Amino acid sequence: MSKKDKKSSKKSKKNAVKPVILLSFDGTIMDTEPAILATYRHIFAKYDKGNEFTKDAAMEVLDSSALAMMKKYFPEQDPKAMVAEYRAYQDYHLRDLIQPMKGVVDFLTWLKGSGYKVGIVSVKERSAVMDLLEHSNMAQLIDVVIGNAGAGTETLSSDSIITACAIMDAKFCVFIADSAVDMAAGREAGVLCIGYVHNRDKTPALLESHPDFMTASFREIRKLIENEPLWVAYPLTAEKIEDDSDD
Repeated sequence: MSKKDKKSSKKSKKNAVKPVILLSFDGTIMDTEPAILATYRHIFAKYDKGNEFTKDAAMEVLDSSALAMMKKYFPEQDPKAMVAEYRAYQDYHLRDLIQPMKGVVDFLTWLKGSGYKVGIVSVKERSAVMDLLEHSNMAQLIDVVIGNAGAGTETLSSDSIITACAIMDAKFCVFIADSAVDMAAGREAGVLCIGYVHNRDKTPALLESHPDFMTASFREIRKLIENEPLWVAYPLTAEKIEDDSDD
């Protein structure tokens, strides 16, 4: 690359509109897996269903809302009461098991200091997400939190991504998540998708969801964002943002 081309490239990066950085919560920002699995093991055992908590069930609960799982596995119980029991056990016994993902605090701190708007979308209730962010001293690093982002289901809704982008007045968005279903929502929303690899068991499915990039390191994600403004290939159309806002 010539000196002229290098200068042009640097100028292009400097003048590029910053994208909104949107992340999923469980498995991306917060390592909640140990606490989630331990809580479900306790609940299943308490209600004499320990043999139903198979490896497949364990993978399912990691990508699903507590309410959806209680309805599925404990249909004879009040699902809201079961969710309350789930949270109470986790909060009282397992809060210290829930920790930020390695490197995510430094990454979020860099984003904030560099002027990026940062949001979270989660199928968890917003209050639960905020509680864990505050417990981990990360709440001040996040601009917007969209909870119940599955539109009443256990699967993240693409509309929640569009809603977050509309709230933050985004022209472009980089979406970071650790699961195939979240990647599908990101692709449907039409944003640049980065698959974050934390749980190796999820890697094949994540790969099949065709993220634009995959990595196990937030340092690599930072380098990606600092390099060429690849997100400009995924402009958010004004029509879709406005339509979603009107809803």
